[in-house]
Amino acid sequence: METKSYKYRWFLAVNGVIAILFGLLLLLFTKEIILSIVFFSGLAIALGGLCFLLVAIYYLKKDRNVGMLILQSIFSFVIGIGIMIFQKESLQLFFLLLGVWAIIVGIFQLVILLNIKRNLSNKNFILFNGLLTIALGIVMILQKEEVPVFLTKLLGAFATLFGIVMIYLSIIIRKTAIMTENETDSRPR
Repeated sequence: METKSYKYRWFLAVNGVIAILFGLLLLLFTKEIILSIVFFSGLAIALGGLCFLLVAIYYLKKDRNVGMLILQSIFSFVIGIGIMIFQKESLQLFFLLLGVWAIIVGIFQLVILLNIKRNLSNKNFILFNGLLTIALGIVMILQKEEVPVFLTKLLGAFATLFGIVMIYLSIIIRKTAIMTENETDSRPR
C-alpha cells in the first residue's frame, strides 16, 4: 500500500534533476550565452507556433474544429517573438518563475517532512534544505536589476546542491515507504 509521500517522491526527483540542470547552466555559461539560449528558445517557440498554425489551416480546410489549435498557435508565436525581442526581460521573468518554483518546492519539502511518520536521523538536514530552498526562491524573486556574476554562480552552486538533495530525499521517501510496506505485510492478520 503506497503512502502519499511515496507517491510524491517522483515530484522531488524530477525537480531535483531540473534544479541540477539549472545550476549547471548558471555555473557553466556566461550571461551572453544564457541570453542566446533565451533568444533561440523564443525562436523555437515561435516556429512551433507557426507549425501549429499550418496544421490548423490544414485541418480547417478539411472542415474540422480547430479553434483551440489556432489560439494555441497564435499564442505560442506571440510568446516566442516576445521572448526574442525582450531577451533581458524574459531572463528576469525566468528568474522570477524559478524563484516561485523554488519556494513551492521548499514548502513541499517541509510538508513531506511533516508527513513522514518515521523518526529519521536526517530530518534536520531535510528541514535545512527546505528552508534554504525557500530562501533561494526569495532571493531570485527579489533581484530587480542585473544578477551579479557572483550571485549567479552562487545560485548555480546552490541549485545544483538542492537538486542533489531533492533526489536524495526522494530515495529516502522510497526506502521509508518500502519499510512501511514490509512492516504492514509482516503483521499477523
